[in-house]
Amino acid sequence: MILTGPEIERERTNGRITIEPFTPEQVNPNSYNFRLGTTLRTYANMPLDARRTNDFEEIEISDDGYVLEPGRLYLAHTIEVLGSEHYAPTFAARSSVARLGLFINLSASLGDIGYTGQWTLQLYTMNRVRVYPGISIGQMMWWRPQGEIVLYDGKYQGSAGPRSSDIHVDFDKQFARQRFPGLGASFDPDEVGPKFAQLAASSHDFRVPAAFCVPAGEFTDALTDAQNAALADAFTDLKATVGAFFTDSAAKIQKVGAEVRMPEQARKLLAARLGEMFPPSGGAEAELAVRSSGLDEDTEGSSLAGIHTSVLGVTGVDAAVEAVEACWRSHYEAPAVAARIRAGRFSPAPRLAVLVQRLVRPDFAGVAFTGLDGDAGRVTVEYVEGLADELVAGVAVPRRTDSDVLAAGTGRDAAEHEMLRQVVDLVRRLRASRGHDVDVEWAADTEGVHLVQVRPLTASREVARRSAEPVTEAHRLYADDLPAGFGLGAVAAVYSGYTAKRGPAHRLAHEHGVSTGAGWVLRFNGLGLHGHEGAAAVRDMLAGGTGECVLDFGENLRQIVVPKEEVPRQLAVTTGAAGDGTDLHTVIVRDFIRGELGVISRRTAAGGLVVEYTEEGLMALNRGTAGGEAIVVEDVAAALGGAGGPDWPGAGAALRPHLGELARFTAAMHAVHGPVTLEWVFDGGVLYFVDHSVLGDDDVTVAHGEVCISPGTARGPLLRLDDDAVLRRLSIGPAVSIDKSKDVTEHEGLGRILDLVTSYDEKPVISAARPYAVLSVLIEHVAGFVFDQGSALGHLAILLREAGIPAVTADGIEGAEAVISDGTVATTGRKGERA
Repeated sequence: MILTGPEIERERTNGRITIEPFTPEQVNPNSYNFRLGTTLRTYANMPLDARRTNDFEEIEISDDGYVLEPGRLYLAHTIEVLGSEHYAPTFAARSSVARLGLFINLSASLGDIGYTGQWTLQLYTMNRVRVYPGISIGQMMWWRPQGEIVLYDGKYQGSAGPRSSDIHVDFDKQFARQRFPGLGASFDPDEVGPKFAQLAASSHDFRVPAAFCVPAGEFTDALTDAQNAALADAFTDLKATVGAFFTDSAAKIQKVGAEVRMPEQARKLLAARLGEMFPPSGGAEAELAVRSSGLDEDTEGSSLAGIHTSVLGVTGVDAAVEAVEACWRSHYEAPAVAARIRAGRFSPAPRLAVLVQRLVRPDFAGVAFTGLDGDAGRVTVEYVEGLADELVAGVAVPRRTDSDVLAAGTGRDAAEHEMLRQVVDLVRRLRASRGHDVDVEWAADTEGVHLVQVRPLTASREVARRSAEPVTEAHRLYADDLPAGFGLGAVAAVYSGYTAKRGPAHRLAHEHGVSTGAGWVLRFNGLGLHGHEGAAAVRDMLAGGTGECVLDFGENLRQIVVPKEEVPRQLAVTTGAAGDGTDLHTVIVRDFIRGELGVISRRTAAGGLVVEYTEEGLMALNRGTAGGEAIVVEDVAAALGGAGGPDWPGAGAALRPHLGELARFTAAMHAVHGPVTLEWVFDGGVLYFVDHSVLGDDDVTVAHGEVCISPGTARGPLLRLDDDAVLRRLSIGPAVSIDKSKDVTEHEGLGRILDLVTSYDEKPVISAARPYAVLSVLIEHVAGFVFDQGSALGHLAILLREAGIPAVTADGIEGAEAVISDGTVATTGRKGERA
């Protein structure tokens, strides 16, 4: 609705419109005539550049006037200072001026509510026109707005004289707004992460501190091609080996992350965004909270909460850049990598956005949930005085209450009770708007309760899994029943697998007086792990046995071998358990007996005993990464009675006195399971039973110094695999023995081999140094295998016999084609292909 002339005059008298100097005769029926000032400004050089300050020249209009030339832009100004904080202004030329062919604005006739100053006019003429200072050149109109008024506070405020374009001042701001979207902006949810997206969706209806997002694409752009390649290699290796080499891989990944820096252009735009959204107030820089918004965080499947760095109390551009880089680095630090791997996420991509938010300095802050224990109606609240970062990180132990307790009345003071009531109301409204149970972070100050974060309540969220007291609680893996309510967390499936298979076997071993390595289920928090008594408890648990142990953190992060003195540090690094941490973690710890010999035994169909052994260790023998000796004892009783028996080549002489123990317990396990292989380690004169594998009704023959690993006949082109380093590394990892073969084939080195094998029109016969366990992924694509040396009782040998794929040992074979028959191999033609 436009104001009439009399209304303009009244509102000017009331102080709601500014017109200085004011002349009543210049009031029109629905506008006010303004006059031309004395100064003109023209641009000096072409072309003009929207990103930079452009040079100009100024012209003073004399009393004799000044002739405006067609095709040239002149910036002029009003004599009057005009403006209003209550009405929206527009202006136009007087019709008499327009009839001269003179434009006083080209495309910017709308002003902002709140601007007050002399107005810059854009003079452009169709004809040569002489103008004079003080002529009534245009008219201002004021319009009544509808809706909440936000006052102008921009770069042209309070102008005096003509102002050149300052679009360059906005240039970085405009691009910064696009690069770093705010809560009310449009954005790609796959770039900002669920944390920011949830806050943005809530910002219209709830009190959310101002924030913008540094999208994941900025992190991507900060990585070089070389860094991306290094990350891809490391994560592929982690997946293929199920984290067995986690310590080495994590160190490589962390090194890449530590070198990531924000590019200079992004830094410049971040500075512009900070200056626009969080300008200094009262001479003090705004305090900010810089937090991760991981693309895989805060989903209904898993929260992955607390695995990245948050930096609070950030002030200034340099500190903000450093805080963003700290969040980026944390994405590739060991605790975050381990957490993602435990959740089955092996992507090397920098899937992390960063949230930059005004920091609320609260009286109280905390978290709140609906749906704990299946009760969607109850709101559970945990809170502390001051900031909640230590609570969220699992360091502080909070006060705790719920909506039922609050409804019944409590002993809290009235202000605290009212604050908690507002928290409950906030959480219930959030649950109603989302349609699912929620996990909320909040902060309360004198303004009220602020929403800091909201996410779906995940099945993995266990509020009670923390303790204010130091915890280092160990239970024997194969012998103890765990207490009711004991939280296994990510190791639940691993624990079930161990206890279901190995538990009965280890108990049977003890009944027969056979030694076994120890194992424990260890639950701890940072307070316990780093405390004097807790550290001593861990040392006592690990005392005795050998100097190494194996750590299992979950199905995707297993069999990490570390020296026992390194266990506390490894636990802290992998779980992120800080010295004051209260979150509880569970890990399985087992003795790793490297020993002097790795040994595998099984009964023959005739009741004899086959024994294979190697000085390279049990894992090497079982996974096919080492050669070894193999003997067959046809008559165990006669051999034990001193009536001959085979020779025990090499280091087997030390094993010979333990023939009775090997035979008796192998027979005992055979009686329970049928055909079975037993895995042993010989160390310090003691034979330790480790594990077993139940077999089908196959048999093993050893003759003429050669081993028929798997019987049958096969024919095909001979393909030699020489990439022993890749095959060895992937075979040592547990993936090949826990049904993760698909993960192994994604490894670049093995993928290349698989592509070559499957490129043959006829299934090839594979020649390799040893029966590497990882070669099991080739079984359906090959006719047979020939190994230079290897075990007939190892992992691959068992699978080959089950699949009916012929395999034999024969060193140094060459040729274009191979024929396997009855445990022998023959070749024809020239050398075959090598890979």
